[in-house]
Amino acid sequence: MQKNKINTFQYLSLVRYKGLVSILKKYEKENISIILDLEDSAQDLFSKKRTMELKSIGRKGLTYLAEKDLKLKNDIFIRINNIQSKDHIKDLLAIKQACKKGLKFAGIFLPKVSKFGEISNVYKVFKSRKIKMIPIIETNTGLKNLKTILSKDKNKIISHIHYGHFDYCLDQNLWPFPEPYHIEFWNIINPIIETTLIFKRKFIQTPFPLIKNFHLYWSMLKYLNDNYKMNKIETTLVNYDKEFLNPPKNIKNLRIKKMSKAKNYKLSFAKKIYNEYMKFKSKKKSFSLSRKRFIAPHQYLMAKKFLKYEQ
Repeated sequence: MQKNKINTFQYLSLVRYKGLVSILKKYEKENISIILDLEDSAQDLFSKKRTMELKSIGRKGLTYLAEKDLKLKNDIFIRINNIQSKDHIKDLLAIKQACKKGLKFAGIFLPKVSKFGEISNVYKVFKSRKIKMIPIIETNTGLKNLKTILSKDKNKIISHIHYGHFDYCLDQNLWPFPEPYHIEFWNIINPIIETTLIFKRKFIQTPFPLIKNFHLYWSMLKYLNDNYKMNKIETTLVNYDKEFLNPPKNIKNLRIKKMSKAKNYKLSFAKKIYNEYMKFKSKKKSFSLSRKRFIAPHQYLMAKKFLKYEQ
């Protein structure tokens, strides 16, 4: 697989925005698009007050970066809070304010999309900038409505469809969350990809959670490349490692298997996720990074719910 066949999007939290200046300059040397995140990474599951503070800090970060006038070569995207959130309008106003300070961005990732009107309403706010709109399909309602959403997009303001695995699994009360080597994982994703390609849009894969399993990552991308007619494989990362950016010479085929239905496995994995999330969680970020895994807050919440139900 050729490197130029892959387009990588890197999620970056804005809650420590002053440190992003040096990080963004590092990414400038790579063919990576940046997603500045105002949504999931800016929250505290255990404090609504702290969540409000983190959301506010993230919005300030947009203006801070705009004033730095970094002149990056990378495309910059922004993930905002969903349209039902109290932070949604605040995010839009913060972006407009940052634009006045010189912020240039290529598009918006819009979470939990369920209908086309949500996308068009955000697009109208920045219509003069001709930005790309990237709805995130991460609920069963959004998945069911995907064909309708794309069919209503007569002016093709939607450039990509992004799948959000963590939110979708939480929405559907799935446990465990299927991994990229599970049949159940691809059973969710396949219809999204097929619909996206029928309407001649690009598909962006959900963030890869296994932060040290480089071989699995490249096997996953090979699977996408081998099974779908896409000009580029579009993927997302939550952590920086050059092993995820440079394809190895030999990429193995993805070995897919069914998830175990054994109760003992489900219980032990739930305990593992719960304990590791609590052990490695940062005070300024909603997620945890264990030695091997990115643990989203959604996964922690579902593990906690499963344990409570079983006990």
